[in-house]
Amino acid sequence: MPAPIKPRTPPHGMSRRDFLTLGTAAAGLGTLSLTLPDTALATTPAADTNWHAGQLAHLIPAASHDRFLIKASFQAPLAHAPWLIVNGRRVAGEPTDTAGRFWRFDVRGLQPATQYTLRIVDAGGKPLADAWPLKTFPASNATPARLRILAYTCAGGYDGPSIAGKTAWLDMNARRRLLARGMAFAPDAVIANGDHIYWDLQTSQNKPFARHVRELMWAKFGGALDMSVPMSHPKNEPIFTRVCDYQIGGLYGTTLRSTPAYFLTDDHDTFENDEFDDKVATLPPEPYGLIGAELTQHRYYPEFLPDANRPVWLPGGDKAGMPTDTNSAFGTLRYGTLLEAVLYDCRRFLDNKGMHARVVPQWVEDWLVARTRAEDTAHFFHVPSLPFAYSSGKLGDWYPDLLDKKTGRLVGNQPKPGWQTGWHAQHQRLVAALGQQKQRAAVIVQGDFHASAVGSMSRSAELGFAQPVHAVMTGTLGTGDMGFPSAFRSIETTPALSVAMQEALRPTEKNGFTIIDVTPEKMTFSLFLWRPPEPVDAIDTLQPALVYEVPRLA
Repeated sequence: MPAPIKPRTPPHGMSRRDFLTLGTAAAGLGTLSLTLPDTALATTPAADTNWHAGQLAHLIPAASHDRFLIKASFQAPLAHAPWLIVNGRRVAGEPTDTAGRFWRFDVRGLQPATQYTLRIVDAGGKPLADAWPLKTFPASNATPARLRILAYTCAGGYDGPSIAGKTAWLDMNARRRLLARGMAFAPDAVIANGDHIYWDLQTSQNKPFARHVRELMWAKFGGALDMSVPMSHPKNEPIFTRVCDYQIGGLYGTTLRSTPAYFLTDDHDTFENDEFDDKVATLPPEPYGLIGAELTQHRYYPEFLPDANRPVWLPGGDKAGMPTDTNSAFGTLRYGTLLEAVLYDCRRFLDNKGMHARVVPQWVEDWLVARTRAEDTAHFFHVPSLPFAYSSGKLGDWYPDLLDKKTGRLVGNQPKPGWQTGWHAQHQRLVAALGQQKQRAAVIVQGDFHASAVGSMSRSAELGFAQPVHAVMTGTLGTGDMGFPSAFRSIETTPALSVAMQEALRPTEKNGFTIIDVTPEKMTFSLFLWRPPEPVDAIDTLQPALVYEVPRLA
């Protein structure tokens, strides 16, 4: 196993250490690092136990080069609007519920690459929590030397009683410790890719364990949601709030207060799994679940802030009550000229138009392709909620691969119910644009699948790539025994049948996360893996299982 990583002074000291990779890694890939780079991983000192959250229940910020957007909730409703003090400037809180527990703070006109001191006070000026720092990103034409990102997927879920000795989701204490371990590496940003909420409605009740869901999960939070009335109806409001408080507020608290976060949504955030059979079809999502996703985001985590190169009229940016020029489904992480990452929800606007079908709307595809071809940053990657390169035979995959229940293998010679050929056609257009870059490596950092993996595509169906398309599955924070594909679908995730894949790390069904270090010369992906029955205490000193380097082409 790798030796422990030596600490450094945060956020980005310059240390170096030898590192042994997993014995099963493919040594011939050429992008597998045997030593950590000069931006070697190192932890921060112990968390500041002297910081007091006061009346705050949770707080999650977003940042750009000139704006903060913060979502917060309090232990009890506030009778009057709170204020956010930003270096002495007062910004009024805007309520995002009717009771006064949930508020947002939209701070504009900030200076790039500047650390601000923030404090929330009540209407009379009394502090409601200790002050904390938050920094804006560099301007789009700045040349920062490095960036560090913490990335993971599938952090949601209720860790209730086990069923037949199997867990549905990871124990919340272990989940918090994994998050704390990732945060100990002092990331500049967090990417939480989809499935922040697991509270499936129809698709939890068409399973053999439906009674367990009702008795062991739903009853703990007030019973079943009444789908005959809106999610925010007084009959549903207490249940909805308890569910989200537990899965989002209960995981994050105020941990992210000084780290801008990008929360991308996926199928479970619309309160269903992606399924199609003779009784249920959940893609495209039903309006009920879409409203649930919008309400969750409205209260708990920020929308994507505007970017000069992302049209404000893209779908997902036209809902009443949203902060000006933000988007709920499509976002941009821009860090000077060092990195641009485009984030996109692959479920919300998916359609069923056969050979003309799309996973993301045409306007969004045009934006993604245009940004891929721009090559105006040193590095670039896509962040889709639906993984490229891999398949487990699900309805919502880009690929027609279907699980043959007789053999337990993926097959491509049988029709997949509900699947649309146009989805794969759009996939091909996107990976073609990625693979045609001249100065930047082609990289996809993805979520959804309950595993960690790294590999590079040299071919996708009829497309061959002169430069490989690297695909990184970042690891799942919250999955329990029953949520891993080998248990839930009786098949492990594998490269899609139409893809030629060189695997540095085969899909590994463990919990974990990825630290992404970006410098002008390369991107380095450090993958951390852990799963019960490994000791929970081991999380606190967890080291990378694999380090994967992707150098810049030019």
